[in-house]
Amino acid sequence: MTDNTYNGWTNRATWLVNVWFNPESRSDVEMARETLESAIDDLPDFLKDFVDTDINWDELLEHFEDEESEE
Repeated sequence: MTDNTYNGWTNRATWLVNVWFNPESRSDVEMARETLESAIDDLPDFLKDFVDTDINWDELLEHFEDEESEE
């Protein structure tokens, strides 16, 4: 059986959002998403092909749902 996760996250792109933005709440995740989507939109088309946009935003948001339910 092969583990297709990356450091416990769905994939490398999702893990990188967690590393670089270090979100501490659902609103931080939404801010990261808006920031990245805006930045990607501003790239020339040929550079967009180099960007991995397979970020699992639901997984990042669910991470904080679990913490909020524990409080």
